[in-house]
Amino acid sequence: MKVVIIGSGIAGLALGTILSQNGYTISINERDSEQIRNGHAFLMHPDAMDVLNIISNYHPQFEIPGQVIDKIVLKRPDDSIIQSTDLESWICMKRVDIIKYLSSFLKENELHYNRNFSHFIYENNKAVAVQFLNGDIEYGDIFIGADGAKSNVRKALFGEVTFTPVEVKEIVGVINNPSLVAKLPSTFTKYMSADKGLAVGLIPCSDTEMVWFMQYDVRLQTQIEFSPECLKALSFDLLQNFPEEVQEVLQSNNFTNNFVWYSTDFDLLPTFHKGNIALIGDAAHVALPFTSAGTTNALIDAHKMAELLLENPNFDFVCNMFYNDRAKQLKEHINLGREIKNNFLNASKGKIKLPLIKQLKETDKIIEPKIEILYFTDPICSTCWLVQPQLRKLSLLYGKYFEIKYHMGGLLPNWDVLKNKKGKITQPSEAAEHWQEISELHEMPISPDVWLNSPLASSFPPSIAIKAAQMQNKIKAFHYHRRIKELLFVESKNITDIELLFNTAMEVGLDVEKLKNDINKSAIVKFEEDLQYAAQLNIKVLPTFILSNEFNEKIILNGYQEYDIMEKAILDLYPLAQKDITIRKPLELFQIYLSMTTHEFSYLMDIDKMEAENILKNLAHSGLVNRKKNNTGTIWKLNYSN
Repeated sequence: MKVVIIGSGIAGLALGTILSQNGYTISINERDSEQIRNGHAFLMHPDAMDVLNIISNYHPQFEIPGQVIDKIVLKRPDDSIIQSTDLESWICMKRVDIIKYLSSFLKENELHYNRNFSHFIYENNKAVAVQFLNGDIEYGDIFIGADGAKSNVRKALFGEVTFTPVEVKEIVGVINNPSLVAKLPSTFTKYMSADKGLAVGLIPCSDTEMVWFMQYDVRLQTQIEFSPECLKALSFDLLQNFPEEVQEVLQSNNFTNNFVWYSTDFDLLPTFHKGNIALIGDAAHVALPFTSAGTTNALIDAHKMAELLLENPNFDFVCNMFYNDRAKQLKEHINLGREIKNNFLNASKGKIKLPLIKQLKETDKIIEPKIEILYFTDPICSTCWLVQPQLRKLSLLYGKYFEIKYHMGGLLPNWDVLKNKKGKITQPSEAAEHWQEISELHEMPISPDVWLNSPLASSFPPSIAIKAAQMQNKIKAFHYHRRIKELLFVESKNITDIELLFNTAMEVGLDVEKLKNDINKSAIVKFEEDLQYAAQLNIKVLPTFILSNEFNEKIILNGYQEYDIMEKAILDLYPLAQKDITIRKPLELFQIYLSMTTHEFSYLMDIDKMEAENILKNLAHSGLVNRKKNNTGTIWKLNYSN
């Protein structure tokens, strides 16, 4: 899967970085001949830092730049305080620093310059390439417009948008003044006129530098030209009655490096995508700068789009989920910007609203996992199949607190090995008897027919295929692993069939050619490493779960586990974990897990089987899910097309 990104701003670079580090082929295309090395700075919400912290895990040696801002003070020009509010560690970061930081994660051939967007090339109503003005053509599977507020990609998809009138302009610059930074440490200071639309803000962005901005009602501007000399004259004229800190900023500032921003926005679009082309960041939505939301939203967009792409192979579905997730908050930011602008232009009325966006709800925040779970399993392990409902419930309720790392256990090297071990199962007919017995004890469907009609010679081929999938993309590998189990336990398919393994990889969106190459080479090495690791830890039973926290406290669970035992292990290792009490609608479960048995659906919805059957049949009748039934049980799968 190749993703072509148009625009190398914050949104484009962040999305490209996350996808690249998770095995995607990417191409980021920038219209300028190189990354802009000068510029202003951003004030970023803690939610944006959550995204940067996730990116930093790829290469911890790369230090995240920026200055923590833990207070905002609103003042009048006479230095009297209007409001002082503590902040939860916002960050001020120079544009050049965050661009350099994000670019450092990319390979040299992933970032291309001097590529100004011209148009898309279509085949059968689907974009297959993007044409640039310099004649270059970049082919891809998915195209992402991240080319800023004046996006040409957006124009190509939806035509012109109607921008609101420019009623406020903003002059932005960065000064080097260590003594002033020391005087206003970790503080966003904003001076606001009481009788007209005029304000100046000062924010440290390093130990020695400070970003400053002047917002003003355009009716206060007496000249049109924006030469450095005119900017300097305008700034000194409008701010002559502001306190000494502001005068020191103006004296320190080099006006040849200032930017002038035209504060404008447009209404929220009804969608952010068309076909296999989508928009993120300012290309998709713009809020007025009063909110300090732009860079934060760019990073959150990038993370959410990447997260959804890694989970689901259907791009149309991904884009609909992305819009549903982001639209409400983005509209709030647009409305907040307009409200603050109106208050700003009518300063004499005295209405003041904190010029910052709110934090995400606690349930929406990105939380670093506190617990690691080593899960030793095997694609033909029947107990691993039986414990699926409990694992899924644990992930729904506590998933943000743990990360599962899947390791293959090598359950069936070949039948001669099992015969020599003289265990309970030494031949396919005994495996069939065992599966028949446990199918009568548990509600998860298990068909023993495969052992009677097309017995597997070994569990190694599907195990190696799963390791190859993990090398590409851990989320798609998760769905691949699950789908292989369904084929075996419910559909009685011989999952050592190499063509079946390739077709299943295509079904979940994996790169089949890469999978073929890795199965014959590096995936074998990864599989052997798993077997050695299992031997080193003396793993005798599948499944085995080894849970550990940051203090290296461990809990080991062997074999079949009831949910209560698994929940207790999580809480013992991380007592602060709080259960997610979100009540999910039926379709939301399918958007998370893509497919479920009837028992899993009733178990996760906490309803009886009859009610579950009725709901599932209605979803199937509506075309929202597909039903695959045989005499053992039923698999219900999300219908991507709807």
